[in-house]
Amino acid sequence: MKTKISRNLPTQIVIDLGSKIVHGQVAPGTILTSDFLEIKYQVSRTVVREALKVLHDKGLTRPRTKTGTIVLERSEWNLLDEDVLNWLQASGLSMDLIADLEELRSTYEPGVVRIAAKRRGSRDITQLKKALKNMTDAFYADGPNSALIAQADVEFHEALQIATQNELIKKMGKLILPLLKIRDDLVGHELLEADFLIQHQAILDAIIDEDPDSAELAMKVLLETAAQMSSVARKRDK
Repeated sequence: MKTKISRNLPTQIVIDLGSKIVHGQVAPGTILTSDFLEIKYQVSRTVVREALKVLHDKGLTRPRTKTGTIVLERSEWNLLDEDVLNWLQASGLSMDLIADLEELRSTYEPGVVRIAAKRRGSRDITQLKKALKNMTDAFYADGPNSALIAQADVEFHEALQIATQNELIKKMGKLILPLLKIRDDLVGHELLEADFLIQHQAILDAIIDEDPDSAELAMKVLLETAAQMSSVARKRDK
């Protein structure tokens, strides 16, 4: 679950300590005591307790009876938390996570569009067309670096999941879509070509025609292109 934090003393501690944990500046297994944190940040125990609760919710730390708080391994982090994702992005450590996302999408989204092609309604078609138009307009008006492309891309994939009329798929989408936005930001839009738009149009056409086989095939082509873009970005950033 994403923990939304506001700008206050606990938040400042969460941002500083959370980013240091994600960056590896505070190693897994480190024990943090309330006394140490009170002195380090010059705050009360109540403030420290509130900050630690947020870090616990993000999977970065865990309370240990009588010893304090232990910093957890990355395998324990909530990698779907928006703050954790942003810290990963800032640290340059998120490309491996993007590779995992590509694998997940390759097994998940072709099935999503199959169902969407069978169940979509007129409102779903309207939302898909709107998202694709926004993507296209941004691409040709502002170029491939437009942030509006990533926003419209997320809207398009969200509309696909809503079109399935499946509540569990929609819930899954709430987990995956934030990762999709991070992926778009990391990969960079300069790699995009007009084929990217054509591939989305092919998916939309198949959904309109209620053709699950064509929808699945079009999605697989799109995901192959996305995986190639991610591969190029990983090599570029090494």
